[in-house]
Amino acid sequence: MERTDILRLVGNTPLVEIRRLNPHGGVKIMAKVESMNPGGSIKDRVAVAMITAAEKSGELTPEKTIIEATSGNTGIGLAMVAAVKGYKMCLIMPDSASEERKRIMRAYGAEIRLTPGRLGTDGAIELAYRLARTEPDTYVLMDQFNNPASIAAHYEGTGPEILAQTGGAVTHVVATLGTSGTAMGLAKRMHEHGGVQVCAIEPFAGHKIQGLKNMHESYPPGIYNKKNLDQILRVEDEEAFECCRKLAREEGLFVGMSSGAALAGALKLAAGLEAEGKGGYIVVIFPDGGERYLSTPLFAPKSQEGLRLYNLATGGKVTLDTSGALNICCIGPSLDTPDDPDAWRRLVLSDVLARQLLARGAQVKLAVALADLDDRTLSAAREAGLSRADYASGAIGRIKARAAELGLLPEAVFEPASASVPRALDICTKLLAKGQAYEKLRSVYFDVRRDKRYGAMKLMDMDGLSVGKTVDLGDYVKDNPLDFTLLKRATLQDLKLGDIIETQWGNVRPSWFVQIAVAGLSALGRVDVLVAGEDHQFPHLENLRAIWSAAGVEVKAWLADRKISRAEGEEALNPPDPSGPSGLSGLLAAAGGPAALRLWLLSVSYRKSLAAGAQSLSMWARNWHKVQEGACALRLAAGDCLEAAPGALPEEVEQAVFELKAGLAAALEDDLSLHRSWPKLFTFVKRANAWLTAGKLSPAAAAACLKQLEGADSVLRILDLGQMPIACACLPGGVQELVQKREAARKAKDFAASDALRDELAARGYRVEDSAQGPRVYAKAAVTSAKEVA
Repeated sequence: MERTDILRLVGNTPLVEIRRLNPHGGVKIMAKVESMNPGGSIKDRVAVAMITAAEKSGELTPEKTIIEATSGNTGIGLAMVAAVKGYKMCLIMPDSASEERKRIMRAYGAEIRLTPGRLGTDGAIELAYRLARTEPDTYVLMDQFNNPASIAAHYEGTGPEILAQTGGAVTHVVATLGTSGTAMGLAKRMHEHGGVQVCAIEPFAGHKIQGLKNMHESYPPGIYNKKNLDQILRVEDEEAFECCRKLAREEGLFVGMSSGAALAGALKLAAGLEAEGKGGYIVVIFPDGGERYLSTPLFAPKSQEGLRLYNLATGGKVTLDTSGALNICCIGPSLDTPDDPDAWRRLVLSDVLARQLLARGAQVKLAVALADLDDRTLSAAREAGLSRADYASGAIGRIKARAAELGLLPEAVFEPASASVPRALDICTKLLAKGQAYEKLRSVYFDVRRDKRYGAMKLMDMDGLSVGKTVDLGDYVKDNPLDFTLLKRATLQDLKLGDIIETQWGNVRPSWFVQIAVAGLSALGRVDVLVAGEDHQFPHLENLRAIWSAAGVEVKAWLADRKISRAEGEEALNPPDPSGPSGLSGLLAAAGGPAALRLWLLSVSYRKSLAAGAQSLSMWARNWHKVQEGACALRLAAGDCLEAAPGALPEEVEQAVFELKAGLAAALEDDLSLHRSWPKLFTFVKRANAWLTAGKLSPAAAAACLKQLEGADSVLRILDLGQMPIACACLPGGVQELVQKREAARKAKDFAASDALRDELAARGYRVEDSAQGPRVYAKAAVTSAKEVA
């Protein structure tokens, strides 16, 4: 079919049914694919409408230049229409605008003026208004945010098309909010028709969905009227992005970010209709295609997606691909100091990393490598009058018990090197056969000169290295002082006590490096992330890299946390040495409990030293208590409500939930920078408490807040779940009655009856605590609450 010009192709875009991504059989979802417009987006309609309206009003004449502040689809649409009609076009945008969009606009012949990126879109708008105001004979401003033609384009075009294409069967139309012209025009047309609801999709404040606007975050457009909409649903960034990717993979629709947001909202709407036992015919607007987002992370390759970690080996950040399996190896505490706080700091960090990777869908294994054949373990065993095996078994048992207390994943493997002696000998045999190791006087050494990569990890200036400071070189007979021990010749005491391994090279013991290397490999098969301590950086990590590389294993990320130090000027802890054998017990006592201690261990960046002092621990204990109490209050307020229906929550609650979720995710994804998320967590709890005090949280809203808090805790593990009270509505009927009777007795000051009812509740497996807000009931398994923190 012939057309006189390209503008005749604007509009009449197709409807395509969403099949595979719509699990709600009773609700049909049809997508109106606006990327089929000649300029590639729904903004072609607006561009035609605005320029046509300016022509009809006489405001736009051939000698004038059209101007508009836009770096998006409106600019492309205006540039295309101006090219067809022969008008000069000047588009104003921040210099941070994407290069691909600038090129498209220039290809249509538009002039591009750039404003400082630091001023954002406001800077571009200010310049456009100034030019239109000071040079009215030269410029005509389209002003899409205040131009009634933005509404007319959809009232006269998009709306009637939907009614015609669906034969009037449409029950709901879903559109995203940006300039709001689409939603306003559709609402006007559909409400005139009758029986059709218009639902707008609004992002949360602080969102990253290009083209959409949160109406509270910036000035709302002059054409926007919230009262014209039947419903507003909010979607999170990742919901929108994942819908985009799924639309391409599963529906063959390559669309942009706002289309993903629109579908995410439409699916929520469909779920709500289905839950109410209703059917529906939803038309969802897909504003543009995915081609204009190729320079964004939206469709980035898997290798560029995932969690970013600072890699000591390169001095930069590496991205972990979370689409498959990932294995984490953490160097455990020395068995002579199983409560070493430095070791537990990295163990808790490793646990958070593992939990976050699991939350992202990765298959994760976490192993703690334990050297139980080293000099320190043997010395401690002999001092205790125990065999090495018995001493190691007891120490590992204490480590496992402490891990459970601090909330480490129960699937974590604690692998002693003694379980992998054959593997250690096999590695040494292969290194000798390859010429990468040599034997001298019954000891076996790794020859660093045969490893061209030795020293390549950015851990030490090899040229300025001074050897012999940490070991007595007289104890070793090496070809090169930098060569490190793989198998160490046994001493007479080792021989006497039988703490030896008999090999073809003599009676030996594996070095610490070999022990950690084989423990990690035996537990995991492959090591992707190694978490070490500050003292391990050189030569330990370089030596581990050399052993693993020779065994065909290449670690993706090498992490090391800084040591726990004395807080300058703070009150001393008991015990005074936080790195001593009982150090963790002292910190645990100062924190008031394992959950609070875990929070403190995560309180600052792992790449910074953590100062241990009474004031610091007391402050973080109070912080923990506020979070714990906030969670308890939310659980009681939620009652037996599990989840709120889409759109049923107050806007401020939805925003608070989003900010906590997004803030924690952003912190975790960027090198486990949890210190950036604590202000968001504490603010969230403070706001929730304020709403509870004011009686502004419904059970559904409290349940939503609690769900997000528990979601955060699934990674952080800082809540004491055993100390969470049971809402009265969730108690068995007979127990509810006893609680109510006891409360009545207390109010009547019949304390004998109150005590008797308390005993009866205890016999049924429940414990009662009285608070200013009323009684709190706990399951009998819950231990006595942690001490009150002033």
